Amino acid sequence: MALVLAAALAGCHEGRQRPAAPAPSATPLPVKKAPEEVVVAAWAEPRRLPPGGGQSQILVRLRKRGGAPFEGVEVRLQASAGTLFSSGKVLLTDGAGQTRDRLTTRRTSEITLNAGGTVYRFRVTVGALPES
Repeated sequence: MALVLAAALAGCHEGRQRPAAPAPSATPLPVKKAPEEVVVAAWAEPRRLPPGGGQSQILVRLRKRGGAPFEGVEVRLQASAGTLFSSGKVLLTDGAGQTRDRLTTRRTSEITLNAGGTVYRFRVTVGALPES
């Protein structure tokens, strides 16, 4: 009986192929690589939105290794939920080494950014504050 069942199950898989998984992107959110190491600080204001969602400013500050602002670095962002004002287009840091975007979302969203080749992630939470 087990032999018949095994043969029947083996026949069910004939002719079917598992779809190929998409190849992972070599560089998430492609940008021009910065000429030296980038130190990234990124956050959202506010970092927690009310239960219905809303808008949050995404702030990015880039520094060179010694702490000097890093001007002219390409930055690209994406959100796991909601929409970004930049729509994923490349942003450039200003003379203070900063750039910004705006997230509109109704759900918690993970923000991923690539700043001159350095990838950074953080979360913008939607929902009530935990009770203490």
